[in-house]
Amino acid sequence: MIILAVTVLTLKTGSAQGPFGGPMMNTSSDPHDLSGFWALSIDSRQVSPAVLLPTVTKAAIEQHEKADQKAIRWCNLLGMPYIMDPGVPIDIQLGKREMVIFAEVPASPRHIYFDRSTHIDPQIFDPTTNGDSIGHWDGNTLVVDTIGFHPERGITAIPGGGFKTATTHLVEQYQLIENGALLSVKFTWTDPKVYKTPHSYEFHYYRMPSNYEPPPGLPCNQYDDLRTQFLGFTPAAVRKASDVPGAR
Repeated sequence: MIILAVTVLTLKTGSAQGPFGGPMMNTSSDPHDLSGFWALSIDSRQVSPAVLLPTVTKAAIEQHEKADQKAIRWCNLLGMPYIMDPGVPIDIQLGKREMVIFAEVPASPRHIYFDRSTHIDPQIFDPTTNGDSIGHWDGNTLVVDTIGFHPERGITAIPGGGFKTATTHLVEQYQLIENGALLSVKFTWTDPKVYKTPHSYEFHYYRMPSNYEPPPGLPCNQYDDLRTQFLGFTPAAVRKASDVPGAR
């Protein structure tokens, strides 16, 4: 508790500590300077329980949970919202035409486009784990609008409850606070098939020092029998031929 109190005190006086004990460097007075590495810490998530529709049954939730576990087991691209809380710092690079968010995890980078104000026609756009994202600045707040999520691929679970479907809509608000030392991201999910009311929560990301370098991403080997067994699946070494799809 004493350490936490000191951390909060130094944050308010302008000499904050980073989430891993070092000084929180590279603050910026430019409210649009989102580029850099950002990390979530133990005090970074403010997530309330989602209000789900009565039609979202326990069986439906369990079905999505099993599909998510299978996506992890087979090292699939995990997508949104996983990439925004991947367990490692995220890398944000802001340009004139787009913003890219990347992390050293099994997930495709997010591309948020500034050079168009409408989404790609759903008749043309193939749904993905990250969806189709467009963004614009509203003063000092970057507003990102995303649709086009694939309802089955990647991790579909949403923090606080619920899951992605083909009709899921996400609006995010990115804003620098504490003189650029923290990045606030507010997420609001709506879906006529899942949520009774819009589901919102907020993350606070700590800006990493300018000399931070991410370690190489850990391997994800879907053929590792020990890993497979740990995740609750049957390793290939003990799997019967009759259990293998297509086997005779």
